[in-house]
This record gives sequence, C-alpha cells and structure tokens, in this order.
Amino acid sequence: MGRPRIPAGEIGTIHITRLATGYRARAQARDDGGNLHQLRVVADTEEEARARLLRRAEALSSTAFTGLDSRNTIAEAGVAWLEQIRARAVAGSLSFSTYESYETTLRRLVVPQCGGITLGALTVGRCDRIIQAILLEKSVSAARRARAVLGLICGYAVRDDAIPFNPVRDVQRLPLPEKKTSILTPAQIAGIRELMEHWREDQSDGPRPNHRALIDGMDIMLGTSARVGECIGLRRRDVDITTAPPTMLIDGTIIQNKEQGIVRKNAPKRTRQRRRVALPALAAAAVRRRLALAPSGPDALLFGTKNGNPISVSNYERLLRSFVDDNREALEKLGVEVDEYSTHIHRRTTATLVERAAGLTLASRLLGHANEQITRASYVVSAEEVDPITVEILDELLGS
Repeated sequence: MGRPRIPAGEIGTIHITRLATGYRARAQARDDGGNLHQLRVVADTEEEARARLLRRAEALSSTAFTGLDSRNTIAEAGVAWLEQIRARAVAGSLSFSTYESYETTLRRLVVPQCGGITLGALTVGRCDRIIQAILLEKSVSAARRARAVLGLICGYAVRDDAIPFNPVRDVQRLPLPEKKTSILTPAQIAGIRELMEHWREDQSDGPRPNHRALIDGMDIMLGTSARVGECIGLRRRDVDITTAPPTMLIDGTIIQNKEQGIVRKNAPKRTRQRRRVALPALAAAAVRRRLALAPSGPDALLFGTKNGNPISVSNYERLLRSFVDDNREALEKLGVEVDEYSTHIHRRTTATLVERAAGLTLASRLLGHANEQITRASYVVSAEEVDPITVEILDELLGS
C-alpha cells in the first residue's frame, strides 16, 4: 500500500539535514488547489529552518496558518515577518538590499537582545529599555535600526491579532546622528585633484590604483550631485555631449546584495528621483574622458571593469579610503576634514554651494529630493556668517 496522500492545504513529513554551514529543511506540501510542491529552505539553525519551511507551506494554504499569538517570541515573530519581506523582494515591491539589511539587523541586534521575550510580554516601557540598551552598548545608528525592525515586527503581530497595539510606536525618540558639516572649497578641490593625479605614480610593487576613476568620479559627483552608485552606474546612453550644455540622465544606480550580486538597478535610489541635469565644464570633461575609455554600445558602463562589468560601490569607496590614508597629511594641510572625507562630501558640497547661490528649492531639485527639508537637514551646511543685510534692516526699523 502506498504512502497516504497529503491533503490539500497540508504539509508532509519534514526532513532536516545538517550542512557544513547550517541546516536544510525539506518537505512536500499541497496547496488549496491540490497541486503538490517540493519545499526546501536553508537556515543557520534547525529551529529556524523548520519555522521557515512551515511558513512556506502555510503560504500555500488559506487554512493551515493559525497565526501568531501572544505566546510567540520576538524571534519566532521575526522569522514569520521576514518571510513576508522576502516575498515582497521576490515580487519586486521591495529591494533585496532592504530585505538583507532587515535580516542582518534582526539576526545581529534584535534577536540577541530580546529574541526570547514573548509578544504578550512587550510593553512600551520594556521596548524602550531594549532600545536604550542597544543604544548604550552599540551606537545611535544600531539603536535606530533595531527600533525600526522591532517596530515592523510588532506591526506585523498587530495585523495578525497577536497583540492589540504596537508598543514600539510610543518609545522615546532616539537622538539623530550628528550632522556632518564639512564641505570642499574650490581651492581644496584643485589640491585634491592634484594629489590624485600623482597618487602612487612611481609605485613599483604592482599595478597603480585607478586614480583616473577617482578624479573623474569626483568631478561628475561635484558637477551633478549624483550619488556614488548613480555615478558609477552611468552608461553611454545616459549622457549627451552634443547639446549645449551637455546633459546627463540619472536613472540608475549600482547595487550589491547576496541574491543578485553586483548589478545595475534601472532606477535611482528612489524611482521618483530620476532626473536629467546639465553638466558644468568639470563634469563634462570627466564624462568625455570616461566615454573615451568605455567600450562601445549604448549600455556600456562609463566606470565598468576591464570586462565591462559594474564595479561595486564598496570597491570604489575602498579605493577612495586608500587614497585618503596615503595622503592624510597633505589633505590636512589643505584644510580638509579627513575623518569626514567620503564620496558623500561631494554631494554635500554641491548642495551647499547651489543653495547659497540660488536657494534651497533649486538645490533640492538638483539632488532629486521630493521634500526640501531633507535637503536642509541632511545635505546643506549653513553658512557661519549671517548676511550683513540684517544691519540695514534693523537700522531702518530700530533706528540708531
């Protein structure tokens, strides 16, 4: 007699196999339509692998999943929530980079701090103490990430009727990270470009670093406000040097994650930030140099590898850090805030210079922001000196 048929909406026997780097769970499950599915997942622990497999099976049925309740732990609720986040990434409504960021925060911060606490035991005060502990032990940014993920998990639990309200909503606000205020002056930019031109030019132990990519990237980012990923994601089809002035379309960026590797995403950081900008002289010259070096074809990357593949943002930033480390003393003589020197300083410099010359609205549009307050809060550096026109205004109103 054969094995009994798995009923619709149910899962068969779960088989767990230990791997060199974790555990694999596999089983057969039948959906509500009677179709048989072979399910297989891999996770770090046996419990997590079993839970993820059950979630996959439950997603096939309208009746199998009984939902979370107040007795489930934060770790268990996190696994269930993360499965839904991954489904959104697979469907394309959320990036795999975001999914992996959430997974890392859950695994490294939330679960070690409070994974064993049940949902029913969560109060506003307890959530507040959890977040404050991470703030004291780790950092402001770690606490902000943990609060965001814990809040999303609790929101999922509310929607599943496991808890009546989201206790994370009412915890006290965390301090904002300290705003970076350094920008580059024209003299500093010229000095940095000179240092880059001669960086390791007499190096004998191996090939010289790609200093040209640093110079051209800096000039393009300064001239357009593009993020580093948007800059190194430029293709031949995105630039037009036949117009006066030349223009550049910012409609893609380089991303990297475990699921996809290093790829060009055909949209900026936010889809609504797609924009075409006119190129000032320094950026136009850099684009022409990149066009001369790039392979043929409209989709050829201006900053690709020798094989034409995209380079990662982390590799580009690593190249810049190597330059900064080698030239720390010379950069300090130029008055550059070395500890704040990253690719982000180019975007901040552009935003500040345009805001001071033409106002916040134009600076915000150049950066692709939908909200001018984002530009003001995160990019524009306020001038130390207040416009002396205040003297004329107050003299007229108040008298001598």
